Amino acid sequence: MIPVYVINLARSPERRAFMAEGLARAGVAPEFVAAVDGRACRPDRAPPAALSRAETALILSHRKAWRRLLASAAEYAVVLEDDAHVGEGFAELLDADWSGLSFDAVKLESLFGRVWIARRGRPVAGRTLRRLGAEHLASAGYLVSRAGARKFLSLTRPLAEPVDQTLFGRAAVLGRRVVVYQLDPAIVVQDNLLPQRGAQRGIATTLHEHDRVRMTEAARRAKPRGLRRLAREARRLYGQARRIARLGWSMRFVKVEWR
Repeated sequence: MIPVYVINLARSPERRAFMAEGLARAGVAPEFVAAVDGRACRPDRAPPAALSRAETALILSHRKAWRRLLASAAEYAVVLEDDAHVGEGFAELLDADWSGLSFDAVKLESLFGRVWIARRGRPVAGRTLRRLGAEHLASAGYLVSRAGARKFLSLTRPLAEPVDQTLFGRAAVLGRRVVVYQLDPAIVVQDNLLPQRGAQRGIATTLHEHDRVRMTEAARRAKPRGLRRLAREARRLYGQARRIARLGWSMRFVKVEWR
């Protein structure tokens, strides 16, 4: 069975218990990776992005998971953040044969937005594996290969962008920097996006006040007005047209569900 690494902060034992409980119900015994604490990190100001403490810590934590895979005898590993729910047949997915497919990562998660995925796919454990054609952000659940782990370690030196951008961002996927597939329907969802509202556990964020203030202020400053807003909209429409021209013949723009 493919190992499952769960990234968890030592100061969040309730999240560790939540993940252990959910994965036990799925028939899986995870390995916990001690997350780097953002409170101990200095923000990395390397261009093109000014990373917060939390973003820096998250990259470093995922790097620990990738290094653990490379230090093991396993060919693949599933990496989960500690606010994830797993869906039906998770253990069967871990037992599936992945050896006939070359990839850096398989995104197991959905944000329930529309994304570009291949029209044609390959069945795996009762689901379909489809090539991802453009960005599909978040990093709460993915399968990574040994080749992918080596590539992601290289791409995150120096720390220049949030980890989900390195894994599943526009430059990574649309720019073909990495080979990524999407599991359809997804089998991982973050707690705050769980469709069954009554089943949400209300897991508290580990984002500290410094990051909340920074992100709010950055979003306010980035919001354009007047001619800048019109120019941004024109660029967005032009980008959409280019994507349709490039991806439309082999991909479809659809909502990825979860179960």
